[in-house]
Amino acid sequence: MKFWNSVVILLACICFASNAAVYSSSPGRKKTDSSKADIAQGEALFKAACVNCHSTGKTGGCLGPILAGEGSRRSRDFIESRISNDPKKVAAFLRLYAHAELMPHLRVPAESARKLAAYVASLPSTSSGVEVKPHGKNEKASVAGAGAEQSDSDKAKSIEQGKRLVYERGCLMCHSFGGFGGQFAPAFDGIGSRHSKDYIAESITNAELLIGKSGNEYGGRGLVMPPSSFSQSDIDRIAEYLSSLK
Repeated sequence: MKFWNSVVILLACICFASNAAVYSSSPGRKKTDSSKADIAQGEALFKAACVNCHSTGKTGGCLGPILAGEGSRRSRDFIESRISNDPKKVAAFLRLYAHAELMPHLRVPAESARKLAAYVASLPSTSSGVEVKPHGKNEKASVAGAGAEQSDSDKAKSIEQGKRLVYERGCLMCHSFGGFGGQFAPAFDGIGSRHSKDYIAESITNAELLIGKSGNEYGGRGLVMPPSSFSQSDIDRIAEYLSSLK
């Protein structure tokens, strides 16, 4: 009897060990399932709160950078720290990128940020690639009153207005500053050291981002980008702002 009891106990131990091995692999499986659930929930959050400004490469706006293929350029931790309102995440982000926090980004609860980051990191690059129609030079454009002296307060006001225009009119969809923005055009970092205000003003003309080389802005999904035809006053202010980036 003792022998059979020992056998039963031994078999029970073997079964437990076998089950333990199965369950030890379950977290990986559960993690995958959880990741899929996070991505799905993150997509729902993205459609509710982010799609007006950001594009996935197929749908969305363009006030912010296109996020297609973002996971190949940024880590999930970076994406999460950019949008989370968790004080630790915010602090970690600002330690590295405080210089680029020109326009505060919407920050969301930590759990939502985690799911959004999972979704954004999962977005594939556009299969057909991206084509950029660059700016042409407009000889008529020049900085108004270039020969007149501006007071410090007027200049500061003009710079602030120009900065707002750069963000509101989608410039950072293609250009970047401080590591933020698009990957499709030259960075604005130090542009004021490379070019004069007049040169910058002359270069602010229509440019397009074409997905799939269709010849239509954003391919077949319609014209969503804000108009890139600026008034002379807008050009003056943007040139003032960009020329201040030394």
